[in-house]
Amino acid sequence: MPKFDKKTPWGVAAVCLAALVTIASLADQIFEHVPHSEDEVAYVFQAKVFAQGRLAAPTPLNSDAFWTPFVVDYKGRRFGKYPPGWPALLSLGIRLQAPWLVNTLLSAFTLALIAWLGARWYRASTGLWAAGLGLLTPGFLFLSSSLLSHAASLFWATLALVTLSQLIENQNASPASYVTRRAPYLAFATGLALGATFVTRPFAAVGIGAAVGVFLLVLVIRRELSWTLLPWLVGGGCVTGALLPLYWWAVTGEPRFNAYVLVWPYDQVGLGPEIGPQGYDLVDAIFINTRLKLEALAIGLFGWPGWSNLIFLLIPFLTRRANRWDWLLLSTLAGMIVVHNFYWAFGGVDGGFPRYYYDALPALLLLTARGIQITAELLARWRPRLGWLPVGLVIGLITYNLIWNLPAQLSAQKGKYDITPAQLQIVEQANLPEPALIIVKNVASWTDFAAPFVANSPTLDGNVVYAIDWGPAFTQRLRAQFEERACWELVSEQLQPCP
Repeated sequence: MPKFDKKTPWGVAAVCLAALVTIASLADQIFEHVPHSEDEVAYVFQAKVFAQGRLAAPTPLNSDAFWTPFVVDYKGRRFGKYPPGWPALLSLGIRLQAPWLVNTLLSAFTLALIAWLGARWYRASTGLWAAGLGLLTPGFLFLSSSLLSHAASLFWATLALVTLSQLIENQNASPASYVTRRAPYLAFATGLALGATFVTRPFAAVGIGAAVGVFLLVLVIRRELSWTLLPWLVGGGCVTGALLPLYWWAVTGEPRFNAYVLVWPYDQVGLGPEIGPQGYDLVDAIFINTRLKLEALAIGLFGWPGWSNLIFLLIPFLTRRANRWDWLLLSTLAGMIVVHNFYWAFGGVDGGFPRYYYDALPALLLLTARGIQITAELLARWRPRLGWLPVGLVIGLITYNLIWNLPAQLSAQKGKYDITPAQLQIVEQANLPEPALIIVKNVASWTDFAAPFVANSPTLDGNVVYAIDWGPAFTQRLRAQFEERACWELVSEQLQPCP
C-alpha cells in the first residue's frame, strides 16, 4: 500500500482542489473558453460531431465559407485531422455544455495519480512534493486549461504507470494470494491505458510504451516477472489501440489513413527529402529539433531561472540511489525524446514546456522531487544544519516563478493570436430573431474566424450559422443556401443587417 501518513491524503486533496480551482479559473479568465490554436478548433469540431452521434459530418455546400485549417474534407465527409481519442472525451463536456471541464478534471486526477506513484515507489512526501511541483508548473497549468489533447494523454499514460506498479507488486506476492491472481487483469488494464494513450496521441503511446516494454522484458529476463503476463498486456493494448484504425476505416475506408497529409502533403513520419517543408534528416532531428526541445525544457520546465529547472533531475542517478522505478521514469523521458526525433514538427512550447514531451511529466516531477529530498538528506548527513538548504532553494525558485515568470506567461496567453469570444458576445447580446445567418467580414486569417467556426453546429443546423464573407457573389450563394434565415453582417465589432 502507499506509504501515506494521516496528514498526506489531506495534503494531496488540497493540491488537487487547488488544481481544480486554478485550472478552471485560467480556462475562464485567460482562455475565455474559446480555442486559441488550429488544433483546438479541430478538436472541438470533432467533439461536436461525436456529441451528435456521428463519426464525421457531411461536407457542406459552399464549404469555403466554413473553413479552418485542420478540419478537412474527404469524399464528402468533414472531420478533424487528429486521432479520435481526445474528441471522444471532449464530447462529454460538449454534452454538458462545459468542454473546459474535461481537461480540468483529468488534470486534477493526474496529480493525484502522480502523488500515489511517489508514495508507492518512495514515500508519501515525495508524492506530495511531485504533485505540488506539478501544480506550479506553467506548462501543466496552460495545457490543462486549454482544449488540447495533452491532458488526456498524460492522464492515460500516468494511469498506465499506476496499473503497472500494481502489477509488479502483485507479481512479487505469494502465488496463492488473492492479489497475485489479479496480476493478469492488471497487465490487461495497463495495456488498456497504453492503448487509450495511443488513440489520443499515438507518438506519446509509442514513447511511453517502448519504455514500459523494455522495463518488463528486463524483469522477465531477471525472472522477476512471468512472461505469461505479457500477452495480457498486449491484448489490452490491442483492444483500445485498435479503435484508431477502426475509426479511420469507418470514416475513410482506409485503416492506415493519414489525415495530416490533406493539410500538408509533407506532414508525415520519418526521415527523407519528402518529409517536412524542406526535407528532414537525422542531423535536423538531433541537432535542431531535439536540441531546441531540450533547451526549452531546461529553461522553462518549472518557470525557474536559467537551467536551474533540471538541477535536481539526475540526482538519484548521480548519487547511485536510483531504484528500478527511477530507471523506468527516466526511460519514459528518453522514449519521448527518441520517438519524436522521427517527426519533423517542433510542436510548440506552452508556458516554457515543449508540448511533445508532455507525457514525460510524471518522470520530471517525481525525479525532481526525489532529487530534492536526496540532496537534503546528503547535506544533513554532512552538516546537519545544511539539510534545509535544498528546500529553501526550491521555495525561492518557486517564488521567482510565481512573481516574475508566471504573470508574464499568463499575460502572453490572454487573447493569444487575437482570438477572443468578442464576436460571439456581440451576436448573443443582440438577441437576433432566429434562425440567423451571420456573414463574418474581413476574414484575413483562420484566427479571425476561429471563435465563430467552433460556435457552428457541424451540420450547420444551429440557431445561428456563421460564415466567411468571400465576396458579393459568394455571399449571394450563401443567402440562397440559407434562405430561411435572416442575414446579418458582422464587421469588426458591428452587427448590421445584410444589404
